[in-house]
Amino acid sequence: MTFNLTNVLFILIIFQLLFLCFFLFTQQKGKQAGNNLLGFFFLTICLNLLDVFLLNTGIYFTHPNFAGLGNCLPLVFGPLLYFYTRAVIYKNFSFNLKSLLHFLPFLVFFSATEFYYLSQPYEVKETFLHGLSGHQVPLAVSIVTGFIFIQFLFYAIASLRLVSLYKKTANQLFSNPKQTDVSWLYSIIIFFILIMVITTLNGVLAQTPFAKYFLVAFNLVILAVLVFVVRVLMRALRLSYFLSFAEKNDVPERPAASPKTNTDTKDKAEKEKIVQTLLRYMESDKPYLEPELTLDQLASQLSLKPRALSQAINEIRQQTFFDFINHFRIDEAARLLTNPKDKKITILEVLYQVGFNSKSSFNTLFKKYKGLTPTEFRQKNDH
Repeated sequence: MTFNLTNVLFILIIFQLLFLCFFLFTQQKGKQAGNNLLGFFFLTICLNLLDVFLLNTGIYFTHPNFAGLGNCLPLVFGPLLYFYTRAVIYKNFSFNLKSLLHFLPFLVFFSATEFYYLSQPYEVKETFLHGLSGHQVPLAVSIVTGFIFIQFLFYAIASLRLVSLYKKTANQLFSNPKQTDVSWLYSIIIFFILIMVITTLNGVLAQTPFAKYFLVAFNLVILAVLVFVVRVLMRALRLSYFLSFAEKNDVPERPAASPKTNTDTKDKAEKEKIVQTLLRYMESDKPYLEPELTLDQLASQLSLKPRALSQAINEIRQQTFFDFINHFRIDEAARLLTNPKDKKITILEVLYQVGFNSKSSFNTLFKKYKGLTPTEFRQKNDH
């Protein structure tokens, strides 16, 4: 075995992926279904890379019948990423027999290619493996890679759509930024879309006079995945819920459609009455100081139906529940920073007092609503 740069990168990333899979399969916090699906997602990537590694190191030349066992695994990347997205953001997600139909293309393609490959004489297998190890990718392989990319892109776009729908729904139900922030999930999907794009283009590159650059691009892809996996692993070890929401997440898998605006005068008057009652309650009882306040909880406190309260906030205040509550929190924080009873109160103490439990979320929303960071605001209003 020759330890060139490519092989060293392979060994590092395979080890890291196996460690990450072990972490996810044994992780007790968060949603177990989501952890398992992400674990299988990274495991299939690991086995696919292991297949390439064994080819590059020449091990398959002594055992050609085992070659290519992982080359069809990219067909499960998309479905696993899609089901992971559903498992993470929806509380009533379930993986059933119908879900297995999404993996049928993999089973069919794997069976067909293995049958064809194993039926070939030893000399044909050897010639094929030597061509692949020399980065001489057959046209048929490049075409198949393109189809795999299209399939993955279909599932990735479906996953991004789920994330977008969740964000809209969560903003109508929750006030805690942690329950509405899915930027990390969005980043994971976008990253693997980019990796698949580069890998597919690299496969096309192998059919052109620039084929000599195939290995350079391939090494860059492996290095990018390695850095990504290390970052994910480090954050997952530090933050137990980094890769999945808590079980208390109450968004159904099929959220209700966004409420439609009703222009009926009587209906609008009722909603304005609800908003006036709500505003008085916000001023007198300050329910927004509760960090985990939800639409259902606030509606219960006002003896209202959640849908009626949500529609009133949307149509009369032109805000989501998330923005409505956090505007009050930021206004209260601004008041404390401008005229504090305790002149030595810190910004960290303020953010906890007004219902936040994350400094980054507080700073982001304060800048969004006030146009200044909390520090800049305090300095500007310091008398």
